[in-house]
Amino acid sequence: MTHARAASALSLSLLLGCAATRPALRSPAASTEAPAVDLSWGDTRAELTASDASAGDGRLARRYAIALSEGERVRFTMRSTALDARLVVDGPAGLHIDNDDAFPGRNDSAVMFVAPAAGRYSVRATTAGRAQPGAFTLRAERLTASEGAPLALGATAESALDAAPGEAMPGRWFHFEARAGARVRLRVTSAAFDTVATVLGPRGQSWVNDDANDLGPDRTERPLDSTLEVMIPESGTYHLVVTSYGARGAGAFRVASSERPPVMLRAGEEAPSVGYAGADGRGRVLGLYAGITAYTGHSTLYGCADDARYLGEAMRAAHLQGAGDQTVLVDGAATRAAFAAGLAGLAARARPEDVVVVFFSGHGNVRPAAAGDRTELDGIDETIELADGPLTDTEVAAALSGVRAGTVILALDSCHAGGFADDWVTGPGRIGLFSSDADVLSDTAEPRRAGGYLSWYLRRAVLGEADARPRDGVLQAGELTDYLYAGFVADHARMNPPGSNDPYQRLESSRGSVPWTQALWMYPRRPDGALSPVPEVALTSPEP
Repeated sequence: MTHARAASALSLSLLLGCAATRPALRSPAASTEAPAVDLSWGDTRAELTASDASAGDGRLARRYAIALSEGERVRFTMRSTALDARLVVDGPAGLHIDNDDAFPGRNDSAVMFVAPAAGRYSVRATTAGRAQPGAFTLRAERLTASEGAPLALGATAESALDAAPGEAMPGRWFHFEARAGARVRLRVTSAAFDTVATVLGPRGQSWVNDDANDLGPDRTERPLDSTLEVMIPESGTYHLVVTSYGARGAGAFRVASSERPPVMLRAGEEAPSVGYAGADGRGRVLGLYAGITAYTGHSTLYGCADDARYLGEAMRAAHLQGAGDQTVLVDGAATRAAFAAGLAGLAARARPEDVVVVFFSGHGNVRPAAAGDRTELDGIDETIELADGPLTDTEVAAALSGVRAGTVILALDSCHAGGFADDWVTGPGRIGLFSSDADVLSDTAEPRRAGGYLSWYLRRAVLGEADARPRDGVLQAGELTDYLYAGFVADHARMNPPGSNDPYQRLESSRGSVPWTQALWMYPRRPDGALSPVPEVALTSPEP
C-alpha cells in the first residue's frame, strides 16, 4: 500500500446492470401509441407502416390487449420475413417481459408465461430496429403445463431435431418440474448440429446458451455444444427447448441433466451442513484472511487489519462460513510462520469439491528474483510483507500448490500484487485477484473506509452484491470478477486523481481455466425457499 489520500465519505452503493435473462418487474413506460386493440386467440395478421405511432423510440408498434385468468399458461409469437420482430408484454402484478429473438440466430419473437393474476395484459408488437415497416403474424395460444416430452432431472434423454418446422414452434421441447432454489444443470450435445439450449420459466424468464466453449467433463464433446446452469427462482414447470443455431442443421442429440436441491440453513447452523460450494455444489468455502495495519519495519497503514477481519465477518454474515472454516491473522499475529501454517491447514482440510479463499491486505514490495527463476521475466520477485518479513510470489505459489481444492482464489490488496499472477495462475482451478499491476503501487481506500479498494469490493461481493447477473442465489466466477472490475471503474478517479503522473492503479484479475459461468458458491435460502436479502452489515473502518 502507499500513503492515504484524503477524501470525504462516499456512497457505499455500486450500481450494476442485470442480465436480460429474466423479466424486470416494473411499470411500463408511458406510450403515445394508439389505444390497444383486443387480441383474439389464434393468428392475427397485420402490417407495421409509417403511420403506426411509436413510443418515442423510433420503432413502429401495434398494441393489443387480452384478458387472462390467474394461472393461465399462454404463448405469444410474432413472425415476419420483412422485419426483426420484438414483443413486449405488460400485465398485473408488475409483469414486464421484453423479447427480441425467441432463439439465437432467429428474428422471430416469442414470450411464454403463466399469468400471475387475472386481468388485462398488454401485448406490444414492435421491432428490434428503428423504422422497420412490414407484415407480421401475431399468434396467441393457450398452453398446457406439459409442452413437449417429460424430462427427468438426473437422467439422460436421447432425441432428434427435425428440419425447420415451418409454422410450428421451432426446436424439440421438453418440460420438467423444479423447486425454488434448486440448481439445475443441462448439457445438450450433438455431433450433427450446432446446439442451442433455451430454458423458459413460468414468469417469462429465459436462459440461453449457444456454445459452452468447453469439451465436457471427459473432454470428448464439442465447444459448439450447450450448457445451462439455472438457479430456479420459483417452483413450477420449466421448459427446455433444443434448437440448431440459425435453423441450420438437424439430427440426433443428447440431454444430460442434474439437480442440486435448494441450500437451506438449519436452526443453529453458522453455514450449511450440506454441500453448497464449488462447480458441482457439493463443497464448502474455507479461508485464510490476513491484514496488517500496524507494522514495525514499515509505515503504518489505514484499515488493512480490518480488511481481514471484515472479509471473515462478511463470509459469516452471508452464512458461507462458520468460525471454524476460517483463519484470521491481523497485525503482529500475521507472521510468516502463521501465514504458512494457515496455508498448510488449508492443504490438510481442503477437498476437491471445496473453494478456498486466501486473502492479504498490507504492504507489498519487490526484490531480485533467485538466479534461474524463469517465471520472472523482469528478474524481480514480488512480495507480501508480513509482520516479521516478506513472502515472495514464488514461496506463496509453492505453498498453495498443496491445496487440492477445486477452486482456489488468491486475493492480494498490496503494492505490486499483480506480479503474483505469473507464479499463481499456472494450473487449473486457480483465480487471481490483484489490486494493481506488478509495477504499480496500490492505494489505501479512506474514501471507502477500507484498507484497500479490492478489500472493500471483495467483502461487499461476498455479502451477495456481486450476485446480480442475475440475482439468483449463486455467485459465478465471472459475476465476481465483473463486480470487482465495475468497482474499480467507479473508483478510478479516487485511486488515480486527475493531474497525477503516477501509473494508473487498476484491478489485475485472471480466472485462468475457470469459466465465467462456474459457480463459486450458493447462498443459503430461507425455509420458504426465498432468497435472503443482502445482509445489512457496514464493514467499515473508523474514520481516519
